[in-house]
Amino acid sequence: MMTPVLWLDEDSAHAEAAQAELESSLPDCRFVHGRSAETAAGSLASQAWAVVVLCMPPAARDVAGPLALCAGHAVVMCLNPEQEALAARGFRCGLADYVLRAPRHSHLPELMQRLRGLLQRRQGDGSATRSVRTQPAPYAMGPLHYLQQQRQALQLTLGSMSQGIFKTGVDGRIQVYNQRVLELLNLPESLLTTQPTLAEVTQAQAARGDFGESYSLVDERGQAYVAQGAVAQSPALYWRATRDGRTLEVRTTAVHDGGVVRTFTDVSDYVRVEAELRKSEARFRSLSDLSSDWYWETDAQGRFVQLVGDLSINGITPADVLGRTRWDMGALNMTEADWAAHQGVLASCQPFRDLELQRRRPDGTLHWIAVSGVPLLDDAGQLRGYRGVGRDITQRKEVESQIERLAFYDALTGLPNRRLLLDRLQRSLMAVGRRPGHGALLFIDLDNFKDLNDTQGHDKGDQLLVQVAQRLQGCVRATDTVARFGGDEFVVLVEDLSSTAAQASAEAALVASYIITMLGKPYTIGVEGEGTHHSTPSIGIALFGPQQPCTVDELLKHADLAMYQAKAAGRNTQRFFDPDMQAAARARSALQADLRRGLQQQELQLHFQPVVDCNGKLQGAEALVRWSHPQRGMVAPAEFIEMAEQTGLILPLGQWVLEAACEQLVAWSRSSLTRALFLSVNVSVRQFRQTDFVDQLLEALHRTGANPERLKLELTESLLLTDVEDVIARMQQLRDRGVGFSLDDFGTGYSSLSYLKRLPLDQLKIDQGFVRDVLTDPNDAAIVRTILALANSLDLSVVAEGVETAGQLEFLKQHGCPAFQGYLFGRPMPVAVLEAALQPLSSTRS
Repeated sequence: MMTPVLWLDEDSAHAEAAQAELESSLPDCRFVHGRSAETAAGSLASQAWAVVVLCMPPAARDVAGPLALCAGHAVVMCLNPEQEALAARGFRCGLADYVLRAPRHSHLPELMQRLRGLLQRRQGDGSATRSVRTQPAPYAMGPLHYLQQQRQALQLTLGSMSQGIFKTGVDGRIQVYNQRVLELLNLPESLLTTQPTLAEVTQAQAARGDFGESYSLVDERGQAYVAQGAVAQSPALYWRATRDGRTLEVRTTAVHDGGVVRTFTDVSDYVRVEAELRKSEARFRSLSDLSSDWYWETDAQGRFVQLVGDLSINGITPADVLGRTRWDMGALNMTEADWAAHQGVLASCQPFRDLELQRRRPDGTLHWIAVSGVPLLDDAGQLRGYRGVGRDITQRKEVESQIERLAFYDALTGLPNRRLLLDRLQRSLMAVGRRPGHGALLFIDLDNFKDLNDTQGHDKGDQLLVQVAQRLQGCVRATDTVARFGGDEFVVLVEDLSSTAAQASAEAALVASYIITMLGKPYTIGVEGEGTHHSTPSIGIALFGPQQPCTVDELLKHADLAMYQAKAAGRNTQRFFDPDMQAAARARSALQADLRRGLQQQELQLHFQPVVDCNGKLQGAEALVRWSHPQRGMVAPAEFIEMAEQTGLILPLGQWVLEAACEQLVAWSRSSLTRALFLSVNVSVRQFRQTDFVDQLLEALHRTGANPERLKLELTESLLLTDVEDVIARMQQLRDRGVGFSLDDFGTGYSSLSYLKRLPLDQLKIDQGFVRDVLTDPNDAAIVRTILALANSLDLSVVAEGVETAGQLEFLKQHGCPAFQGYLFGRPMPVAVLEAALQPLSSTRS
């Protein structure tokens, strides 16, 4: 028996290619094509499908509705890469699997492989098919016999009707009736054998009280007719109730022979459903009145025709909205192109989700709303309109803005901070390879700034920094970036300079000269400007472009070295980076050679830093590499990891760390003291992006026999700067095998919240830079609280790094942090020391 597979796809070409692939790869499957879950609702409800393949349209933003229609079936979704977030929501609704679409249908073989695996895992129930047998009509019979058969057929037809029927002749007497009418009206058949008129039947019913007191059981359309004994002309339609609570629809139609046909239909179920719908609508309206969301409907032209809910939060009434379109009302964040794109979604009858609109209330205040909607189609599939819900998201937007402000802008000057600068610089370096122009990085340090702080106090120094920031912004274009790098250091990123290096250098020098002039003017310092202060800058300039490829770190180092050369030249001047400054390159090369040899000679070893819970109980550890150099002794990672990243040695180094960690997990699994411990391993961006990284890790787990659920990979936010979809796919591959993920140094990079909620993470690690000053810096305290709240809302665990004092620990506990790591609990240590620390606990238990 063929295995039925329902393929729901609006793309006919994609469906045809899929059918050909399925018939080739899975010959035992029967392919059935439907356009969507909505149009195939009957098949989904009545048939048992082995697998349903749901190909989401490109504009789809909702999976709950289609998956609800597919309830009871195994569902595999086919998504565009930009729709992968729908998969996370789909898994919460019971989704079995998903595949991302690729050009030229190259994803179909993988999809067929997924289907084969799913069908092998499921136990399908077969059902036998029934065939309908027909017999030829008896045409070769005599006329009388044929008429008898016709009469029998008519009686059989009347007897099988769900309606009761009377047929009268020209004299008004009942000629034809069926058993159903006797049942519905509770009439004795003896009454009908006398061929009574409709009036006589009605009068007999009235005498029994069938119509109630004062004919109250008959509606207003038929009440007068029944009360007068049914002698007048009958209304074409009326309803009446029976004494046992049923409702009958009575229809009377005149026929050409002078008689009438009257039918009686039991519409009790219809009346009951209609009453339940009215109750349901009343409940819906009462719930809408209590909810902060509102329900809306539009017609096919997008005009609002119904609004249910409290719109007062928007500062408007339903009368202000009804009859208008969403684009008529406008939104501050939507351009004409945005509205055109939204109208395109509506014209294609696609659902939309969380369309965010910013508007201004009548009182002038700004607010945000999010609306979602689904199309309303008639029986012919034509658009009748849309319906959906809306909600106010102003508070959420304010929180997001506050988080971004705290994380990416300097609290004193309002300028982008180091984190945001690094992100913009990374993007600029990526873009410069695609454009002919150059860019320049100006590293600015205020001369003798420490003297001002020491002599007049930090408040005066802060005033100077604020004024410097304002002047710097006035020295450059709006498209350039001015950032506070830290302390009295500022960085200016100038883009779109000349395509020739010489001209670009001249343009950068001109900008630097103007900055020196403007920052050299007197500053007004003091509570009421009672004093003045003179300050000068030293500026280092590093040029970058297609012919000068470099990394973000290298560019910053170049500009920093040039700045120190300007200092050495007497301050209040500018200097360009000179490659000869890199005298340390030789030492770096020697270190690289030593590390390469150290990997071959197995000079590396792992140390472990404990991770504990609120009670101080050991939960696991972070594996940190150490280098036992034959001449230098124990070398800390800070001295060689960066060099390894830049030279590519991080790849064999990282692979050794992963394999050593797996072997350690296996060793721990042999003891009840350490069996439950997890082990975190840092994975560099370069290592994670290797095409064979996933295969190498899975092979190491398989070869050593390590439990993948005890292994946690720590990634940094810099991994999310490019190819986010590829990152998510790799993470999901490993997550499916049990490997966990932690986002390390959270808050120090630039991770979009929209990406963060899509990542298959288990944990966030609060950077020690925030933890260090959490008791003295309100900004760090606010960021820590915000990260904890964000992690809680995303159902992620949290580990605070760098906990060194009891005060820091107490603060973190008070705000709900569940796990900690730092010198307060132990420095990184050899495994023997860590395991020895557990022995007293064992003795206590015994």
